[in-house]
Amino acid sequence: MQFITELRVEEPARFNPDRLEELCRTVGEVRAEAEVALALDRIGRCLLQLARVDPVATSAEVTVVLAQIIKASDLIGMATLARVARDVTSCMEGQDPVALAATLARLKRVGDRSIHAVWDLEDLSG
Repeated sequence: MQFITELRVEEPARFNPDRLEELCRTVGEVRAEAEVALALDRIGRCLLQLARVDPVATSAEVTVVLAQIIKASDLIGMATLARVARDVTSCMEGQDPVALAATLARLKRVGDRSIHAVWDLEDLSG
């Protein structure tokens, strides 16, 4: 009798609150809030764009989209999301389609969770 183990992928969204505080100090709270909203929107759009393309056939386009995710994530302290986007880039460079598919799936999961975590934080802070 064979057993099948179902792996539940649950990775909490992590971000660097110090980066958000630094952004607030640098540009002010109102401007920082706008920057966070813009970055979250950009990340969401990029994730949708990645879901619609073949990463192998359109690697140049995917590389640009990943760079946008990394930049927006770094800006607002989404360290995990930026790291996973860098991992996807590495898998593309290594031309490993299995690893690429896995890291793209992880990017989507982490991206979705990260976006929701920041919006939830915004809701709590008023």
